[in-house]
Amino acid sequence: MPIAHTPIARHDTNLEWGAHDTVEISVLGGFRVTVAGHHTPSRAWSRRSAAALVKILALAPGHRLHREKMMDLLWPDESPDRSAPRLHKAAHFARRAAGSDDAIVLRDDVVWLFPGAHVTVDAVRFEQLARKAISEHDPRLAREALDWYGGELLPADPYEDWAADRRESLHLRQLDVLRVIGEWRELADIDPTDEQAHVELMQRHLAAGDGAAALRQYEHLERVLDRELGVVPGTAAREARAAAVMLDADDGDMRDRVEALLSELAQLETRQSELLAELAAAGATPRCAISSDG
Repeated sequence: MPIAHTPIARHDTNLEWGAHDTVEISVLGGFRVTVAGHHTPSRAWSRRSAAALVKILALAPGHRLHREKMMDLLWPDESPDRSAPRLHKAAHFARRAAGSDDAIVLRDDVVWLFPGAHVTVDAVRFEQLARKAISEHDPRLAREALDWYGGELLPADPYEDWAADRRESLHLRQLDVLRVIGEWRELADIDPTDEQAHVELMQRHLAAGDGAAALRQYEHLERVLDRELGVVPGTAAREARAAAVMLDADDGDMRDRVEALLSELAQLETRQSELLAELAAAGATPRCAISSDG
């Protein structure tokens, strides 16, 4: 049956022709390919062009791309005449690594990834869930999205131009998902310049009555912003700091008062012991027993 030319509006591909295997591809935190439940060994993807071919198609809409676009991404400085045989060679080694003749299919100037299989890509699934969680501000969906986020996009390919924009987009999406859940500590750890996260943490300390901790959080934010961006904390952070200063001052006054009372009580107990000793020496007995227990 010929390839259908109508656009496919979803990322999971399940065309009528070919086998109906399940393919799982991970590109977050590393690169892994599982075909019909069988994990392909990492050494099988040692050829850079074959692995890059699969990675690009895994992230492409519908897991397909025009042949010339693919060649331009893989070999931007090569002419089409020189790139075409390299593309066929890369496809050959990708099929061999995946253990499937249908892993890469080139037809009608289109390069397909597993056109007869149901393909699931962790980055795509994360984006789908994250987009819905953010638009609906749904913490449950946000947590489900994070379950798919295994780490940075293709960390072994930090200098590939075709991955740079998508890597940044996924990172920003992760931060947005953490905001939906309210994971401010993790957010501040991942992005130390996120002022909202620091302010939220300060507010938590204030709610717990810990002005000193809130002040430490502000000082950390102040150092980070000065070092990384050359700016000072904004209004919300400064207001939280003012509240922390007042709370810490109140706590300090209370501590000083308690310490003074305890010192006075200790002096009274010492004087009581001295008076009782003097009475005993004089052979007198107090009219009522006095003890520190009341």
